[in-house]
Amino acid sequence: MSCSQRDFTFSNYVVKPQANLLIKNGREKRIETKVMSLLTLLVSQKEQVITRKKILTTIWPNVVVGDEAISQLIYSLRNALGDDAKNPQYIETIPKKGYRFIAEVNMVEETVSVSSLPEESTSNAQIKNKGNLPIKWLLRSCVLMVTVLLIIWFVSRLFLQSNEAKPIIGSILPVTQDVGAEGDFSFHKDHKKMVYVNSTHKRIDLYLKTLENNQTQQLTDDLWGEYSPLWLDESTLLYIRSKSKKYQIIRHKLQQKAEIIFESKNYISSLAINSTTPNELTFIEYDYYRHNRLNELKSLNLINNKVTFLQDSQLNLPNEIHNPTYALDGNTIYFYANNDERTEIVALNLASNDYTTITTQFTSVAHISLIDDAYLLVSGQLSTTKGIWRINLNDHSITSILPSTSGQNIVRAMMRNKQLYYANYSASLNQSIASINTKKIDQLPKLNSNADEYSSVFSKDSSNIYFVSDRTGYHEIWTYDVKKQRARQVSQIQAKYINRPVLSKTEDYMAIVYKSEELTLAILSAANGKLISKASIPSMKYILSWSTNDESLFISEHKENVNIYQYDRETLQPKLIQKKAGLFAEQSSDSETLTLVDYKFGGVIKLNLINREILPLNNSIASLIDLLPGELKVVKQSIMAVKKDGSKRQVHSYPLFNSEINSMNKSDKTFLMDLPDWSYITDFNSNGTKALFTTRAAPQGDIMKIEISH
Repeated sequence: MSCSQRDFTFSNYVVKPQANLLIKNGREKRIETKVMSLLTLLVSQKEQVITRKKILTTIWPNVVVGDEAISQLIYSLRNALGDDAKNPQYIETIPKKGYRFIAEVNMVEETVSVSSLPEESTSNAQIKNKGNLPIKWLLRSCVLMVTVLLIIWFVSRLFLQSNEAKPIIGSILPVTQDVGAEGDFSFHKDHKKMVYVNSTHKRIDLYLKTLENNQTQQLTDDLWGEYSPLWLDESTLLYIRSKSKKYQIIRHKLQQKAEIIFESKNYISSLAINSTTPNELTFIEYDYYRHNRLNELKSLNLINNKVTFLQDSQLNLPNEIHNPTYALDGNTIYFYANNDERTEIVALNLASNDYTTITTQFTSVAHISLIDDAYLLVSGQLSTTKGIWRINLNDHSITSILPSTSGQNIVRAMMRNKQLYYANYSASLNQSIASINTKKIDQLPKLNSNADEYSSVFSKDSSNIYFVSDRTGYHEIWTYDVKKQRARQVSQIQAKYINRPVLSKTEDYMAIVYKSEELTLAILSAANGKLISKASIPSMKYILSWSTNDESLFISEHKENVNIYQYDRETLQPKLIQKKAGLFAEQSSDSETLTLVDYKFGGVIKLNLINREILPLNNSIASLIDLLPGELKVVKQSIMAVKKDGSKRQVHSYPLFNSEINSMNKSDKTFLMDLPDWSYITDFNSNGTKALFTTRAAPQGDIMKIEISH
């Protein structure tokens, strides 16, 4: 008599699928059934790419689940194996295709024959011979056995408690499946209705969804863009809408005309209501450092429409705050700040004015919401992992709830009645080349991937393109050979973000600003990405250009005061060159003058670096204040610049002339070509015939629902 079990081993693991056991070094770990099914599927077709569709049909036959279920399963399996998605030993991600198991696997037939067993087991033999064993040895063995049993009991209790505390993901189903992306959403307090925002490339509107019968109704149909919806009562909504740099807070009683209750020329966001003072609406209005603040937290009285500045009474509020969220008792307000130095989630006690930092571990935060008095829900990125997280407000511990699918961002999450609703969003950044003379656009399909590619710049002869990509999970510098249509990774800095790189005149060096644990200015080798020098910096800097001799850099800072500094290449120490200046700077071949954008003049000037004399050149450039480095460049006797009008983007050429002595009409300019809506140029080539620009793919995303259990 015998029984046979088909198991497999790999990398010191023994896997018993029927028992759901992973055994390594004699230690057993029981894992969830679907995770084991995924492991068995991957191993059974080792070194073959298993598509996401194949995983769905195998693990969830005849059941409709969202794509995020696969990501959660892969995440759980990698955790069980101790695998690293960035440097995998077991499961390799194949972009745009699926997953592949890469560890060596051996199948094992375990056969146990009853007739081959000894007549007496080892334990029986020990019992028979126990009279021959020393008493001390027996006592020591008993004590050891009791100790081991106590340790096992204690660890198992901890394990069970941990499982009870961590939410368990059930089914993942779509709530919306409209064209475009569904982002902002909120629920009426009875949980029977939700309002959400649908956005496409062309328009943004509000929709009402009745959850009981799954009926959807469009609430707005106009040229305004609506966002941040909030329920005031069962039949009344509050939301923000914007159009042509005009921002309004709207009170909208359903089936009636919308009412404007606040209007501003500055961007406003993040409507919130304190349940203890329901007639007071809290919102954020951007101040752009006019009062030494990036934004202001304000309160609007819904009875008399009076606006008050909460910073006047809450002196501890930082300069940059986002997404104010009130505690249930109304005594605490939570918010987050994504600033240059770090991302932090904070709590402010409104009674005592005490300011507490809850965590600074997140790379970035998109949204926070309150689960209950004990927990916050965070949509964001921790290290290189994007997803949904739960923060314990007592001990500030962080638990992963759901990692997001590659290329997707979770922009909002809320918990209602043991159901987790969240909005995913994907609109990847891609690079293109515009040939200005022919008005043609090359989409660069061999450069772009399903990751984000951005901040591209030309080499001197335009044969190579340097760009930033997060296709490895980290942000790194890559280079693309235009002729061979081949991309390769240059840097190995594992950054969370990299600003636009700038090549030196000889193309031996590359200067970047990046963020890992801190914001850093760095010089790299352009050939191999080796770090040559670096220095931490307190705020974002924009590298404009290198000096003629490659010994220094011209860098601007985009804060309240925009200034241009000259940084020494070796020491990275700055020297002030010009106040109220930035965007573009280029040193002459004799190193005596600097052509730059001067915001006080409102255009391009030539600054003599020896005697400080200024020669005005042109101050008729459209939307100068809205441009970013890369969107303006002086080429020979012309100024290449982008004109922005809402979503529209155009390339214009302006004459470079001395406005004080030249009688030429200052408004003279030449229209060159249109670019796709919402695109932005990152570089012009040396002769102004080509431009590199970034576009965002059409937004895609849905609101999803997860059943949560403990």
